[in-house]
Amino acid sequence: MISGNALRHQMILPEQQAIFDYWRSKCRGGRIPSRSDIDPTEIALYLPTVSLLDIEGSAEARAFRFRLAGTGLYDVFSREITGTVLTDLPMGSRRAYWDRVLNRVVDRAKPSAGAMRSAISGKTHIAQFWVRLPLSDDGEKVSMILGFDKFVKLSDVASAEAESSKIPA
Repeated sequence: MISGNALRHQMILPEQQAIFDYWRSKCRGGRIPSRSDIDPTEIALYLPTVSLLDIEGSAEARAFRFRLAGTGLYDVFSREITGTVLTDLPMGSRRAYWDRVLNRVVDRAKPSAGAMRSAISGKTHIAQFWVRLPLSDDGEKVSMILGFDKFVKLSDVASAEAESSKIPA
């Protein structure tokens, strides 16, 4: 059964929670939703940084290829990444991190979410808040991953944290 309440409570941004809630609403009878269950018109607000990743190869040598990458990802990578294999992107020290995250989503057939500082050259002033959600052709085995990313300037994150930590008089 897919619940994910603990994961949802770890998500920092409302946008992460919203895309997760949408995905979870498509989990019928505890089964992983398929690509056809996802209606782009229902998540139109998030499409600029939504991605779909195809899973290629065996468990021992998986590759993740961007079947679709929203236009907002172009701004981050300074190029179109649709059709690109994840390992071909300029991720610096984050390559192994993303390999672990995506393999965990596939192997456990469960969503994952988090936040981190960008390691892309020239973009280290940005925080990346992300969600990776499994999709399945048969409801059980992961055949694709739905991704959502929100990129925020670190200075904006620090300002928001400072504001939320103020105690009202």
